Amino acid sequence: MFSSIPFSRTILYAMLFFLIPIVFVGMKIFSGIHGINQISDKIEHVQLVALQQEKKQASNITVINHFKEADHFYIDKNLEVLTFLEPEIEALQKIVQHKNFTDDEVIKKRLEVLTGTGNALRFSEGAIQTHPQFQETTETLIHPVEVNLHDIQKMLALIEGIQIGSFMPAPNRPQLIILDFKLEKKKALDKNEVFLLNMKLLKREFL
Repeated sequence: MFSSIPFSRTILYAMLFFLIPIVFVGMKIFSGIHGINQISDKIEHVQLVALQQEKKQASNITVINHFKEADHFYIDKNLEVLTFLEPEIEALQKIVQHKNFTDDEVIKKRLEVLTGTGNALRFSEGAIQTHPQFQETTETLIHPVEVNLHDIQKMLALIEGIQIGSFMPAPNRPQLIILDFKLEKKKALDKNEVFLLNMKLLKREFL
């Protein structure tokens, strides 16, 4: 039977016979390498996630340590005591104190508004949201206030905790996040721009 097969074909069959196991072994090796690469990719992914988690945890610890001495009454002590539009107040006081002042009710009322609570920051505190490591409170401005550019810088320095212009932050600041900050240009007085400000803050205190 085998003698009827040409020699060249016999050689071809023999080569195929020996190649089949080699191909099979090669496929197994390739499959193994592919599996190893998949495992390696998974390990790298796990390491990356762990590194990101570690960095996030370190960042959280840094933030907690930074705000751990925060004053619960920071807003009351530093923001709600601010006086705005001081140049206009000084100008009105000079007018009122002048010996020829005609007792103008409009001027007196304007001065009372600017020096009283009518143009001061007054926040309404929302419900406290408690989380495992911190608590949050929404602080909403009860009524808009009139401010100039210097007032805005002074206020933002206290809220953001950084120096802005010549204005410095105050110590023991809780984490304050501006949720809403609206400015509406109102008028110009003695070349000073005046804006109507409305604002909402998120106060975050770490436990």
